[in-house]
Amino acid sequence: MTLGQQDLSDVGVLIGCALRPKQRPGADSDYRTLLGRYREDAEFHNAVTSVLDGLDLQVLAAGELGLVLGARRESVFAYRLTDLPNVSTVAHRLLVGLISAAIAAYVFPAPADFDDDRVRWVSVDEIERFVRDACDRLKRAPEPQMLEDVSFEEAWRTYDRLSPGYKADRGKGQGRRSAASSTYWVANVLNWMVDQGLARLAPNRGPETFQLLERFRIQAGEVAGNATYELLAARRRGDHTPVEGT
Repeated sequence: MTLGQQDLSDVGVLIGCALRPKQRPGADSDYRTLLGRYREDAEFHNAVTSVLDGLDLQVLAAGELGLVLGARRESVFAYRLTDLPNVSTVAHRLLVGLISAAIAAYVFPAPADFDDDRVRWVSVDEIERFVRDACDRLKRAPEPQMLEDVSFEEAWRTYDRLSPGYKADRGKGQGRRSAASSTYWVANVLNWMVDQGLARLAPNRGPETFQLLERFRIQAGEVAGNATYELLAARRRGDHTPVEGT
């Protein structure tokens, strides 16, 4: 069978659903039907894969969450650190990259953890303490730990200079966290993950606590080889042996 115009239109509809991370096939009958066809109809499956490949996207999972997509770095759909609110400088981007890797390392410190679908929660304070402790250990290290990505040292030193409890003392934001506070940046990243369908607020678990969603586990597994992640994951495991590249 050769796919017709309606079939190709359906390919576009399915990809459009996949690009809306909060849309679920369980709540959308059209999405559910097209997802089923993707899983069962080889010709339709191949058409979806080909279009995604042209967009530098790939399917990471196809299940209850719908099509979970991963983007190659060059894709126009790739997450960019500048997509986060209030990220306007190199230092801001370094902070966001460090905190994003820290969240993944904190909840998935070992490769096998990416295959474990237990629910995970994190709070702003937990991630702040985890990164703060990593910074303290790096400062006390007898030998500087250098990653091939030299921006890592700039990132953790920038984080280390921030105060976890700093609040603005003037202007409209008086009394609130400011960009000079490390907790401001941790909360910024976690709230952005909520917007991306990677996490949800879990106020019943404590203040500023977030449940990490299955989509995050799938996507975090794709970046597990990142050198910053590897170093932070080793800290989380209690393994202080330098990782490859340090």
